[in-house]
Amino acid sequence: MAPFADFEDRVAVLTGAASGIGRELLLDLVGRGTHVAVCDVDRRGLDVAVRRARAVNPAVRVSAHVLDVSDADAVARFRDEVALAHGGDAVHLLFNNAAVAHGGSFVTGGREDWERTFAVSWYGVYHCTRAFLPMLLAADRGVVVNTASVNALWASLGPGAPHTACSSAKFAVRGFTESLLVDFRVHAPHLSAVLVLPGHVRTGMPSPPRTWRRALGSLFAGYQPVSSATAAALIIDAVRNGRWRVVIGDDAAAVDERVRADPWTAYD
Repeated sequence: MAPFADFEDRVAVLTGAASGIGRELLLDLVGRGTHVAVCDVDRRGLDVAVRRARAVNPAVRVSAHVLDVSDADAVARFRDEVALAHGGDAVHLLFNNAAVAHGGSFVTGGREDWERTFAVSWYGVYHCTRAFLPMLLAADRGVVVNTASVNALWASLGPGAPHTACSSAKFAVRGFTESLLVDFRVHAPHLSAVLVLPGHVRTGMPSPPRTWRRALGSLFAGYQPVSSATAAALIIDAVRNGRWRVVIGDDAAAVDERVRADPWTAYD
């Protein structure tokens, strides 16, 4: 994957921008002179994030769009709004960051939690990539950045703690991103993809559960999750330096190593 070194005057689309990693990605991008279209279902949080971004760099365009990425029609309208707000038919960066985490057990859990998780965490990525693909193809260079999760490596929260819907959705995001790497090389060599695999990040999401801590034992002695700002900086650094895969946090790195070394016993 070729480096993407020049962010100035590029156009980025960013989902899930109202808080956490998404908000920090927004602030990082505008600081680099990137024009950004952001979306979220949280109107109030999105407004706050956009005000902060405009204060960082008043010279760039930041457009805010309130929508649910699981709604394909809303995503199509979002694409059209981005074209109008940013005055062109091309985007250079697509950050599929929006996600939810529900639906622990397929066996005992309810259908609603499962389907909501899959709708946002997987179909949101699919809908946005499908909708913005023509605008990415129209750019001279483009990158699709898909945030999966450590649960795209390890489909569990530890022994006896299923995390089925979230893990299944994140495995889909991982497979899709890795598939895009090949697809882009064949059919759109000016595009590339980045797979983001964060562990537990300080985003307002739940902290590591006891089952996770027990499973990794001493690895969690004194462990502190990385900040959202650090995670965002690592993602931008991966894009800038042409790395297709970024593992965030010592916990995610430990899981990655463990699953690679002995995948069949990782769930014991």
